Amino acid sequence: MVGAEICLQDNNCRLPNCYCGGRDTPGNLLPSEIPQIIVFSFDDAVNSENYQMYEKLFLNNRFNPNGCPISMTMFVSHNYTEYNLVRDLYSKGMEVAVHSVTHRTPTDFWKDASTEQLRYEIVQQRKNLAQKTGIPIQNITGWRSPFLQSAGDKLYSILQEENFQYDSTMTVATENGFSSKFWPNTLDFGWQLDCNVRPCPKGSYSGLWEVPVMMLEKPFAPIGCLYLDSCRPENKEEAFQLFWVNFHSFYKGSRAPLFYTMHSSWLREKHNYDAMNYFLLTILHYYSDVFIISYQQLIEWMQNPTKLVDINNFKGWHCPKRYLNFVQPFVDTNNVNNVNNSAANDFIRIPFLLSLLLIVLITL
Repeated sequence: MVGAEICLQDNNCRLPNCYCGGRDTPGNLLPSEIPQIIVFSFDDAVNSENYQMYEKLFLNNRFNPNGCPISMTMFVSHNYTEYNLVRDLYSKGMEVAVHSVTHRTPTDFWKDASTEQLRYEIVQQRKNLAQKTGIPIQNITGWRSPFLQSAGDKLYSILQEENFQYDSTMTVATENGFSSKFWPNTLDFGWQLDCNVRPCPKGSYSGLWEVPVMMLEKPFAPIGCLYLDSCRPENKEEAFQLFWVNFHSFYKGSRAPLFYTMHSSWLREKHNYDAMNYFLLTILHYYSDVFIISYQQLIEWMQNPTKLVDINNFKGWHCPKRYLNFVQPFVDTNNVNNVNNSAANDFIRIPFLLSLLLIVLITL
């Protein structure tokens, strides 16, 4: 337990493994010297419905200024997930993180769960993602608790023991109606901002990053929203302003990373989808100093802060080469949705045809 000890950057806390967070830019760089980082994240299942939206928004020949594809992070729960689609999105540059097996209710379960229950939700879903997609398990490094409900120190002890790189459960509220512009921190000195959803971690978790969910400013409203779902624009113009007002505030200010956190269901409203698509197109067309990346890529930059003029040489943002393990075709009888197994049937059919061909050749 660190107690009241204060984190002092470059004194008792040094990059790449420790960062105090707060308002100061990593590396003491000026806002004008760094890229504006935007991170989109989506919670819950990946299925054929939201896959189509993700594909159009993020995979439609859309590139960051360094020529590499834009990215985002999916916090994936088990039920209703089609793992073949998760595999495809990962192979094309998206990040896959953990969001529990059951996503069970009530919300208080995630606060009161035993260490064994929490460990199962975290570790088993990480295994599900690795085994059912072929993603190397060491590349699945992030966790977000359902409903953003922390379990305090028992949660963070598990994450550290299981070698997770980061958590994204804690929240930061708006300040006087405006978006808070904080950089993520490691938990070497515990959680040192306000505790909005109790219990918050009090212990020291060396090298474990906390990438909190930041409340966004909602234009023309006194209260913002943690998830875009809670902001309910009535038309495309209002939805676009939700993206634009927050972007402009960060871009013209400290250039702290800007997070848009949501469930894909928010995009079912056509005006929300159209506004987000237009926002992405606007950023990619007009801004050569803005990068749309994943949580892992954000942490990589923070561990090695690199000036914008040198960003094309920053190895952490080079175009990813994704290596996947072989996945044995399976019928997931434990999952309530039973993924479409047409691809698996193709795998099964190929050995049969090869065997048939061999028999024919032998008889000739």
